[in-house]
Amino acid sequence: MRIRSHFYELVTDPSDGLDRLFAQLPAEIRDVLESPIPVSGLTLQVFGAPFKGSPPKASVLLGFELRGADLKLAAGDKLQVSYRAIDAKGKVQGGNNEMVTLNLRPETKAAIEKGGLRMLSRVELPPGRYQVRVGADELNTRLVGSVLYDLDVPDFVKPVLSMSGIVLTSATASAVPTFRQDEQMRQVLPAAPVVLREFPSNDEIALFAEVYDNAAGTPHKVDITTTVTSDEGKVVFKTEETRDSSDIQGKSGGYGYGARIPLKDLPPGLYVLKVDARSRLGSSPQADRQVQFQIR
Repeated sequence: MRIRSHFYELVTDPSDGLDRLFAQLPAEIRDVLESPIPVSGLTLQVFGAPFKGSPPKASVLLGFELRGADLKLAAGDKLQVSYRAIDAKGKVQGGNNEMVTLNLRPETKAAIEKGGLRMLSRVELPPGRYQVRVGADELNTRLVGSVLYDLDVPDFVKPVLSMSGIVLTSATASAVPTFRQDEQMRQVLPAAPVVLREFPSNDEIALFAEVYDNAAGTPHKVDITTTVTSDEGKVVFKTEETRDSSDIQGKSGGYGYGARIPLKDLPPGLYVLKVDARSRLGSSPQADRQVQFQIR
């Protein structure tokens, strides 16, 4: 199937099942996925965090949040969220359609109206740069919206040391109903990952990342440091720990890393959270990730 856009031609390969998935979508959501610009109607927020998958591909965790005020939330209504990951050549490399039926208890409906609705999904992608086009459709009302998200998927196989994306949650995140959980994140985080990176001042952030050490067969240590820096460049939080290559039993793999960051002593404003990993091997391989967040 060839989908024409104003900027480049999107191509799906009928042999990979994406052509069939796209053809099954309602016309409204096909239109917003074809559009090279976001479509308003339903407000969408997206994040993506790549993790090591089945080489050479990465397993990318995608999160979607919709604003509750935009949804009608009628009993029995269906909400569909669909996405396509398009590489630099215009080829659709991955995607999925997620559907939920909104048979909601009164307390769940009230929570969505107040804080929105969250869905999570996984997609396998080879290393590269992608534009992820996400469309949402409240089927009974025909309310639609879309968002474009730029995603960089690194190569986790070749570098000596590399790092996954950083996934965040917080004490208040559980207040937002999550209709598609991620089992891997459920095991390492106290609540579902958040899409919006804005937190109240009495909150506590929990983070998770993986550090991939392709030289684990040689005994050594890896130092992992988390810092939070204010908009003025001042380090307001720092924590450090050291991991040993024996933690992954001499095999190429990852160190699961988590940290908690209390926000109660930090004033409102913008901050940058950085996780830095440095190997003590002779060449001192290093990998880091940064995430901006806001305290309100």
